[in-house]
Amino acid sequence: MELSLIKEVILSLTVFFLSVIGGITGIGISTIITPLLLFLGTPFALAKATSLWVNLWLMAVSVYKKFKTINWKLTFPLVVSAFISAPLGAKVSFFIPEKVQLLMLATFVVLSGLFILFFKPLPLLSGLTHEGFLKVGVLLGLLSGFIGGMLGIGGGIIVNPILIILGMDPILVTSLSSVLVLLSSFGGWITYTLMGHFDWSLALICALAAVFGSFLGNRLAYRFERKVIRKIVAAFAIFVGLVIYAKAFSI
Repeated sequence: MELSLIKEVILSLTVFFLSVIGGITGIGISTIITPLLLFLGTPFALAKATSLWVNLWLMAVSVYKKFKTINWKLTFPLVVSAFISAPLGAKVSFFIPEKVQLLMLATFVVLSGLFILFFKPLPLLSGLTHEGFLKVGVLLGLLSGFIGGMLGIGGGIIVNPILIILGMDPILVTSLSSVLVLLSSFGGWITYTLMGHFDWSLALICALAAVFGSFLGNRLAYRFERKVIRKIVAAFAIFVGLVIYAKAFSI
């Protein structure tokens, strides 16, 4: 699919800016790239595949930069279960109307942001044993992977707010989420690609902007306090949700 020069510039600058935010928060930006591509006239399945492709590049940089801070024991159950359920979600999406998918995504994202802003973190995770968190991680991973694959997002916008609400350290959440988004995005992307919904020329434009933005975002992440990151995650989630609502009601 070919875009006009103006649309390519808009797309590149937007992906770069959002990649900076994604690098700071550990949230994949496909939640906003998908509606952006839809506004530019891209078919829904192709938009989701391209967005997941952007997440791959974005989170690969993030995982590389945060590798030493990742708690792999906590990350493993989330990542494996999300990677397994993402392809299933991608296949199920073809049986659900586009408008319904967008409204589902927007509602969940906005509620997540509002919960982060107005509800105090609950110390539920601090008292869990490793086995207890294993169960929580598997269930959360299955949920985020399935929804991420179905809606063309990496799952970070689902996992981050929930873990923060449950009392996990926001810095730990962003590093854990980077790994989750990387692998769940790969699972969803490869499914859409094998079904013929991918354009390499469009993907290259987005990937280059994402890499440069992600490097900058990861450098900035360590300059923010935990409370600031918490507010950034919430504000970003609400903004994304409102944009998706706008697109859903325009269909």
